[in-house]
Amino acid sequence: MTDFEKTNWSKPEFTQQYRDNAEIFIVERKRMFDILRSFYKHFLKDRGMNNILDLGCGDGILTYELLRTDVSISATLVDGSEDMLNKAKERLAGFKNINYIKLSFQEILEKNTIQQKFDFVISSMAIHHLTMNEKKALFGNIYSYLNEGGCFVNIDVILAPAESLEQWYLRLWQIGWMIKKHPLE
Repeated sequence: MTDFEKTNWSKPEFTQQYRDNAEIFIVERKRMFDILRSFYKHFLKDRGMNNILDLGCGDGILTYELLRTDVSISATLVDGSEDMLNKAKERLAGFKNINYIKLSFQEILEKNTIQQKFDFVISSMAIHHLTMNEKKALFGNIYSYLNEGGCFVNIDVILAPAESLEQWYLRLWQIGWMIKKHPLE
């Protein structure tokens, strides 16, 4: 199991770089938010199912987008990065019924510290960092967190199947898309 503290996501300078460029890195990001809000409105809001868990919440953007749809949402945001949780707190300042937990996916799997039930579990661009076995275990945990009739939405990409591809992609992402205008040169 990967130690979260040894990943780039535990480094504030890396997470800041990601936040500054998220609109570039995540193609169709705004459409993703539209789809998430639509899903919530269609399947949960009218049923009064507004207790959500945001796993790998980052800067809280998903919860923020859902709060634009329903301010009565009660949310628990979980992330392994203290920096990201602090940014989520800044973004969601002024909203009520928001809880924050500093916890990596690995800690969730090792300790299973989340005991509450939720109507809606969401995650975006986070779970792909796990190994296949970690994903299977996490999905089992997520299922156990859901209330009857609850839903889980994971908006994500896949992890490259080889370390060499992952390193190439990370280099392209950091140097090509973040510094240059023409990443393939």
